[in-house]
Amino acid sequence: MTTIAVANQKGGVGKTTIAFNLAHVLAKGNQTNVLAIDNDPQGNLTGSFIKDLPLPRAHVLNLYEGKISEPIRINPRLHLLCADISLAPVADWDFSVIFKLKEGIDHLNPKNSPVFDYTLIDCLPSFGQLQLAALHAAEFVLIPVRPTPYALSGMKDLFKTIEKTKKYFNPNLKVAGIIVNQVDGRRIIIEREMETALRETYGSLVFKNRINKRVRLEESPAFQQSIIQYDPQSPAAIDFQAVARELKRRIRSKLE
Repeated sequence: MTTIAVANQKGGVGKTTIAFNLAHVLAKGNQTNVLAIDNDPQGNLTGSFIKDLPLPRAHVLNLYEGKISEPIRINPRLHLLCADISLAPVADWDFSVIFKLKEGIDHLNPKNSPVFDYTLIDCLPSFGQLQLAALHAAEFVLIPVRPTPYALSGMKDLFKTIEKTKKYFNPNLKVAGIIVNQVDGRRIIIEREMETALRETYGSLVFKNRINKRVRLEESPAFQQSIIQYDPQSPAAIDFQAVARELKRRIRSKLE
């Protein structure tokens, strides 16, 4: 199983949209099974998948409490561990709680579900116990970023957190890459300057493929559908399929 934390300490960069759509795209692969984990008390990833919070046994909080958790079956290849505001108190628990998520994932035995090839963890946009738990559980960090004037400053803080996590808790943690997200052609000059600055600073860590801002992409979660379900021939669907292919190539190269 390859575990990927979709993380950025800055909000509004599209972490949930990326986690939601990548989970669906990866799960369409040949014999590929995916687990999506909502690790944010806001529960936005959960709301993208389902309308109502299901039975408590499918809540990610169970993993932090050392209890059995049974992910929801979204489709034969895709399962979900949910979250809502009841996850918030974990941020104030004893520091040892950061180890619980990985322990729970490692011992997960979902009822009537396969062994997972990928686990995607949607992180909350702040530093703290929940984010450290996700980084400790992950093998890779996938970093969405918008090409805005404040993008670089936020990235520096995140990379400091990643380096500290590698030093003290998870020496095998790797950066899968940085995805330039929500590219809006109406601000083309600023966006080009910011993307150029990102590529000059982080080099090959920046994905070659980008995700553009699209109306259809913003609409689809309201119907609990990924973009490849909602409009499979759309430019947004093509964007995500390209990003998923690049992500798999990057992971393979870092594991070799």
